[in-house]
Amino acid sequence: MTTPQGSAGSTGRSAGPSHPRSAATRGSEEPRSPAAPHSPTTPHSPATHTSSSRPHLQGPLRVHPMGHSALLATYPNTATVLAAARAIEQVAPPGALVEAVPAERSLLLTAADPLDLPVLTALLEHVPSSTSAPQQSRNVVLDAVYDGEDLADVAALLGLSIEALIAQHSSTLWRAAFAGFAPGFAYLLPVANGERAAASDDGTGRASEDLQHAGRFTPTATAGGDGTGGELATARDSTAAATAGPPWRVPRREQPRTRVPAGAVGLAAAYCGVYPRESPGGWQLIGRTDALLFDAERTPAALLSPGTTVRFRPRRALVHARAATRTSTSAPSHPPVLEVITPGPLALVQDAGRPGQARIGVSTSGAFDRAALRRANRAVGNPPSSAGLEILLGPFSVRALAPTILAVDGAITPVTVRRRVGRDGADFSDAPAGIDVEDARNLGPIALDADDVLQIGAATAGVRIVLSLRGGVQAPLVLGSRSRDVLSSLGPDPLTAGQQIAVGGAEPLGPVADMHASSDLPQPLLHGEEPVRIPVLPGPHQAVLGEGAFAALCATTWQVRSDSDRVGVRLEGAPLPSATSGDLPSEPMVPGAIQVPPSGLPVVFGPDHPATGGYPVVAVVTRRGLDLLAQAAPGQRLRFDLDSGRMP
Repeated sequence: MTTPQGSAGSTGRSAGPSHPRSAATRGSEEPRSPAAPHSPTTPHSPATHTSSSRPHLQGPLRVHPMGHSALLATYPNTATVLAAARAIEQVAPPGALVEAVPAERSLLLTAADPLDLPVLTALLEHVPSSTSAPQQSRNVVLDAVYDGEDLADVAALLGLSIEALIAQHSSTLWRAAFAGFAPGFAYLLPVANGERAAASDDGTGRASEDLQHAGRFTPTATAGGDGTGGELATARDSTAAATAGPPWRVPRREQPRTRVPAGAVGLAAAYCGVYPRESPGGWQLIGRTDALLFDAERTPAALLSPGTTVRFRPRRALVHARAATRTSTSAPSHPPVLEVITPGPLALVQDAGRPGQARIGVSTSGAFDRAALRRANRAVGNPPSSAGLEILLGPFSVRALAPTILAVDGAITPVTVRRRVGRDGADFSDAPAGIDVEDARNLGPIALDADDVLQIGAATAGVRIVLSLRGGVQAPLVLGSRSRDVLSSLGPDPLTAGQQIAVGGAEPLGPVADMHASSDLPQPLLHGEEPVRIPVLPGPHQAVLGEGAFAALCATTWQVRSDSDRVGVRLEGAPLPSATSGDLPSEPMVPGAIQVPPSGLPVVFGPDHPATGGYPVVAVVTRRGLDLLAQAAPGQRLRFDLDSGRMP
């Protein structure tokens, strides 16, 4: 059970080539640069949102671009990160900031447009503290049964009896520092004595001060996300930290479990966390709760968002068991126009994604090849972001239940339309009324009548086929998007044989016209030819990986591995130098981030990537590059090139 109370409320300087809109940096290695000047072409000015007479928060240690449209700022501790995130959200010009995503010692700002980056850079360097009254923290009490498989081992590691461990853990006031790993998963850190003293003694965990303004949150140690490993001490006040209970430094299991049940309460490094859904995991399990940590139909969807304080209340048994994650199950209300005959290996509903949810552990998702989705939508008169189908490899076939118009794009694939003839609809005709082509991208809009059959063959070049329907595919909205996130299992399930597809989600509609010009279509990705060139920008961890890491990335010919998917494109080639100082503190990630794990073999994050990551990022693939990667089949050869500055 859950009892909410209160009101809701770098690791080094870059040694690689600089971004054309490079942000200011500060640290012991170089003097602090002035804030980026306001350009006449910049749509927003920070001058109207800041004041020199107001006190300013501590600026970041370092700021680095994360691709064309985001900035990653690093800070000395989690408290400063959360303070900066809240202040920037309050003063950012309307429409300039998509979201501010806090993590252990970093803050990711995603701009609505690359032209807004100078404004956000200036805010990072000179953000004023909030002038509004401090808000009460949102406080939650979680009923927990302390019967975890690792309870005795954890007690021994901490030098406590099992009874003392339960007493210490349940009397500790925890703070949700940041989210990641899975939707609704919050990394909880113990609150130090300053704020604990401000909390009431009635067992509710109600705190009278907001963390961002108290400024006394001092964790004893921090580490990366589940499975990232590493412990990095960040304590500044050991006396204060000691009053928050034991030093909660518990190593992850040597062998992660393949299955951790939903609601499991675990410890790892300095963190406590509750698994919102069944998943693999390496945390030490000490108990369980039946709290619903994530509910897509609830506002807010995540029970534990950054800044929330948490207490665990011991119970001998839980009242009832339920899933710790729930997503929308509402059915579309529009009549169906297609019936799936053959779904192929994987067919998903995808639109432009759900940006702005990373702070609760939800990645952007959406179509992998967004350019193909836009082209197909234009062909049938839909808005560019309307939901369509993303079909992996093929074959795929559907029967029309009513007259409709569709378009096929993405991978090169043969398409056949078999039209019914005769009153009884018993016969097919392939010609002259039928369609039979080798590259459906050149067809533009395709009109189907009831009982016509559309057959999409296996892709001959590329991986992902995009199918758009006039009116847009109708599916339940989950956090503002109809997309399926394969990592988090958000959005509609993959299509199955016999499933019916409705339209009606896209408004307003435009004219149907053949928008497919040959000059607008990318060249097919074919094996045996020159490697596909993928544009990238330098990542934020050049100093960690070494000055030659980015150059080595661009000098190597890579091959796409067969275990690549929408979560990440995994590469094979000459290993890059990996970080020798252990894993990094968990940091927010963006689609296209190229992480370098200890193996030295890069992984390019796709649209369904984890919201946070603990390995250094050597580069970030541009949006245009991600469209190309979406069509890279296993074995495809790739080369990375420094982007020339062309905007995505």
